[in-house]
Amino acid sequence: MRKIIFIFLSMVLGLTLSVFGQNRTIEGRVLDSKGPVAGAEVILKSGLTNWPIQTTVSDKEGKFRFSAVGADFVIEARLTRGGLQYSAKVEVASGGPVELTLQPANLIHETVTISADSEQAIENVSKSVNSIQAIELRERADITLVDSLRVVPGLRIQQLGGFGRLATIKSRGLRNQDTAILIDGFRLRDASAITGDASPFIGDITLTSVSEIEILRGPGSSLYGTNAIGGTIDFRTPSPSPGFHGQISAAAGGLGLGRFRVNLSDATESGRFGYTLGIARTAFTKGIDGNDNADNTNFQSKVEFRPDPASLLSVRFFLSDAFVRLNSNPDTLGALPPTNRTIIDARPRITFLPDADDPDDRQYSQFFNGQIVYTRAINERFAFRAAYSGLSTRRRNLTGPLGVGFQSASTSIFDGNVQTVNAAFDISLNRNQNIRIGYEFENERFENRGLTPSGTGNFSTSVSQRSDTLFAQDQLNFFGGRLQLAGGVRAQRFRLGDPVFSLSNAPYSGVVTKNPPSALTFDGAGSYFIRSSRTKLRAHFGTGYRVASLFERFGTFFSTFFGPSFVALGDPELKPEKTAAFDTGIDQFFFSGRAVISAVYFYNRLIDTIGFGNVVRSIGSTSRPFGGYVNQKGGIARGGEVSLRVQTLRGTDLFASYTYTNSDQRQPQVSGSGVIRTLGIPNNAFTLSATQRLGNFWVNFDFNAESSYLAPIFSNSVFSTFIYRFKGNRRGDLTAGYTFPLRGERFNVRLHGTVENVFGYEYFENGFKTIGRTARAGVSFLF
Repeated sequence: MRKIIFIFLSMVLGLTLSVFGQNRTIEGRVLDSKGPVAGAEVILKSGLTNWPIQTTVSDKEGKFRFSAVGADFVIEARLTRGGLQYSAKVEVASGGPVELTLQPANLIHETVTISADSEQAIENVSKSVNSIQAIELRERADITLVDSLRVVPGLRIQQLGGFGRLATIKSRGLRNQDTAILIDGFRLRDASAITGDASPFIGDITLTSVSEIEILRGPGSSLYGTNAIGGTIDFRTPSPSPGFHGQISAAAGGLGLGRFRVNLSDATESGRFGYTLGIARTAFTKGIDGNDNADNTNFQSKVEFRPDPASLLSVRFFLSDAFVRLNSNPDTLGALPPTNRTIIDARPRITFLPDADDPDDRQYSQFFNGQIVYTRAINERFAFRAAYSGLSTRRRNLTGPLGVGFQSASTSIFDGNVQTVNAAFDISLNRNQNIRIGYEFENERFENRGLTPSGTGNFSTSVSQRSDTLFAQDQLNFFGGRLQLAGGVRAQRFRLGDPVFSLSNAPYSGVVTKNPPSALTFDGAGSYFIRSSRTKLRAHFGTGYRVASLFERFGTFFSTFFGPSFVALGDPELKPEKTAAFDTGIDQFFFSGRAVISAVYFYNRLIDTIGFGNVVRSIGSTSRPFGGYVNQKGGIARGGEVSLRVQTLRGTDLFASYTYTNSDQRQPQVSGSGVIRTLGIPNNAFTLSATQRLGNFWVNFDFNAESSYLAPIFSNSVFSTFIYRFKGNRRGDLTAGYTFPLRGERFNVRLHGTVENVFGYEYFENGFKTIGRTARAGVSFLF
């Protein structure tokens, strides 16, 4: 492996230092029917690969200028005006300036990145992809990431309580840990979480500074690695543009909401240097039950520097600092059946008690992600990218003797750290084939500390894991781009460190740490676009994997009743989870691409998973008397998605979807229940998002409706878990706003208001209370 890595890096370095051809100057103007257009985004792309080589913004006379190596280019111009997308594209001819005349975009959301980890025209995408643009987020007045995802087909969004509480995303009937969360293409995950995913921090991501959110539904492990089994969500931040501009926003409303946000951006006219800055403070002083206060501070920044016309150095930061007061978990109520094989109808305060106030249970959580990305377009055939991402997470839980059930005073601290370095080389053999090959190194560490008032229960653990990954992707197109084929492979090898425990009687002390099995995944997709009828047929197959978390490998719990001592739960020799998935669909475009109907069938199989067993093997001389983590068989999820999107020239946007999901496990998720239906997954889900713009006024309505689902509740009276049937939500949110232009639109003031859960529908997520009808209003000053 080391020899392969050395050869690969030597090849990359050699090709990067090579010189291919001479610089060429390309100039032009962006126009519309009224004349020159200022502020349009202009992108220089390779005519062979469609890769972006350089980006700039048209000046006040509509002019732009590039200097690049090569001869085969395409130039695109894009502009958002009045909520509508305008674009133009032209192939560069020899000699003379280039003119691009903006027209209404021919297709909804013309390009996406997440489907191939590089920009693709929407008609060429072979996978199930959604894109939520910044203007949509603005018109819906969403505050958090989970708010913005509720209308996406195939996603099941749950938040156990109000703002700041645990939020989870289930894709196509799979588990929480089967969806990967990215920030600008890099994985966000908590190395100290039980399943090593992003769930502890999903609810902490507020929409401070975002250009778009892209969602890949289906397997993505060959592109994005661990956890990208059922879906991948990429939170993309904006790039700077010339001229100092920004906005200052404030909002207030029900549940004690107060929110303040500042966004700034500036760049030189040449586009050589620029920055963005965003900071937001969101606080709910009351919350759902009046004592559920929570707050969050997000800070984002991006700095871009172009050392030369073909290179881009980008430095990005994302910081989140959150606090939330937690409640006690829901509990059973009333007469219980003799066994947990009977499903109980969930009736609040009759068959179950919703989450109750816990005055001394609170959580502090922070994460920091820093990225450095260097890209160089050597010429129109070759491009190189090197990147580093450092991710640090911390969760601190403080609890006292108050609250429902047995409580004791303690502090638990969970620290995670993930360092990632990768390099990739893009090669275009010809107009019909693009290849990407790359290497990635990752080092993750998990630390856990427990503190008690007396000090007798204090403990600490620490463990690390490293991995090396080689990946490759091949994209081909034929028949003038109508037929698209793509394939990918990813191989990851792991190296475990020795665990460190604070006590001499720690577990695993006599175990010789072995490197766990490697993970290998494949991916293939194809689509055919029938231009005469504007119909796209597509299919996607892929295997996926999830790396066993460090807790699943070396997890313990610390007990003062047995020593005090550690009690082992983990297994360092766990194999990675392995899955296989398939989906096939059809997209039909109408009205020059302003309407599209999509229908998809999907099938997911969890082949090998990691679960908790009650009777498990010992690890060397270390016994696991209370059970532990083992490899076991998973389950299957299958179903269909149908969606409609319409965008009219008169300012109407409509999106509607229906999802049917049938998800089962091979083993019951609650021992003894006999229930194999996947918990937390409704069979039927409907979403609607409708926006109407009338000049400077807009109104938006979002609606979600789901059928009933099953969820567990632990009984503190009989110390057993029972299965309840909860009714699904029926939530509608209504937002309206108006923009007042000032000084010839150089400045704007935007007023907006939102009524959440406008129908006042009462529902519970796994027994946790959700918001009733509430309202908020905000104002933004844009300059």
